[in-house]
Amino acid sequence: MRKNPSNQTSKTDIDKHIPREKAIKKIYDVIIENSHIPPKFANASFSTFKFNACPKENVKKIKAIKTYAENILTAIEGPQSVYIYSQFNGCGKTHVAIAALKTAAKVFAEEIYKNKPEFYSRRGVSLSDHNWRPVFFMSEVNYLWKKRQFNSSNEDLKREIDMIENAVMNSKLLVIDDFLRERNTDFVFGNLTAWLNHRYDYNKPVIFTSNSDFFKLAQNNERNPYYKTNYLKAATYLASRISEMTKGYQFKFKSSPDEDYRQNSY
Repeated sequence: MRKNPSNQTSKTDIDKHIPREKAIKKIYDVIIENSHIPPKFANASFSTFKFNACPKENVKKIKAIKTYAENILTAIEGPQSVYIYSQFNGCGKTHVAIAALKTAAKVFAEEIYKNKPEFYSRRGVSLSDHNWRPVFFMSEVNYLWKKRQFNSSNEDLKREIDMIENAVMNSKLLVIDDFLRERNTDFVFGNLTAWLNHRYDYNKPVIFTSNSDFFKLAQNNERNPYYKTNYLKAATYLASRISEMTKGYQFKFKSSPDEDYRQNSY
């Protein structure tokens, strides 16, 4: 009995399509290219993180953040954000945040593929025109430096600032690195607070990395950097918002001025 040709897979059909995993990887690569992750962290991932070089107290917390990123679609429903902080630099906060961003990017790539699997599996399909940006990395310090140059005649810089601000508002998962590092009150209690409110209202979580304990902003004493200033009320509000966004996912990493993960991991 002859087989129905419609149920057979010919060599021509195989040649016209690439495997599912390869198609998803192509989408993932575009997402990462648009994510604004610094080249320094091109190889940062949970698999490249040297767990034996960091304090053992941090390992369980890092694994919890990995699980969070793997389940980012559930986190978005909350939305559930994450606050990673330490007293000193050098404990791997940025590496972990970027690893989480990349893990979530894989989930988003799979979701994009599922919408049009036949199209994305076609061999030779170009994705260069797609401007996917579901995940985004922003360094608060670098953004503010660029923003101060906004009045320059550098059109490329202006376009980059517009791109950053659009992505901060609209990406599905955002990393804000070096959060509250600069005491720029116009930014912190202007744009930044507005952005966080917008993201919270529209189910867009944030992963913060910081050397500041945001709880200090809620204190009515000298520990609050805005104590006895006109910004105390605004600082208290911001602390309350961040606390609500990150409840249950506030991770204090053990750190030391004498131990640097970045050095120990080499």
